[in-house]
Amino acid sequence: MRRKMLYVPPIVLDRTHPEPLHLQLSKRLRRGIRSGEMDAGSRLPSTRSFSKMLGVSRNTVLTAYEALAADGLICSEPGSGMRICSTRTTNGLLSMNLPKLLRDGRYPVRKLCLADPDGNPFYLSL
Repeated sequence: MRRKMLYVPPIVLDRTHPEPLHLQLSKRLRRGIRSGEMDAGSRLPSTRSFSKMLGVSRNTVLTAYEALAADGLICSEPGSGMRICSTRTTNGLLSMNLPKLLRDGRYPVRKLCLADPDGNPFYLSL
């Protein structure tokens, strides 16, 4: 398996700007992901190393990563760190694979998949 390289676009944070640093960081990363500058599957730096590179608090990087994860742009895998998700189908929670989301959330293993009158699936635990 070929490993994706770590790449971060040049980021300049303006400490004099009224916008918080974590928003500046998340906007820059979001722009890099959506423009294709950062490839899907690429690994992001750890929060500790990224905060040292940028000269900001680790909480600043954590907050920016959380915002990107909430938008479905980045995802984490145990032991792998944060990676860029597929940029073509990211649409927040709507793009997530529901069975995988349920499994990762430690949802009960036994479930029944039903559909409402419109054909939308929903799950019941047994």
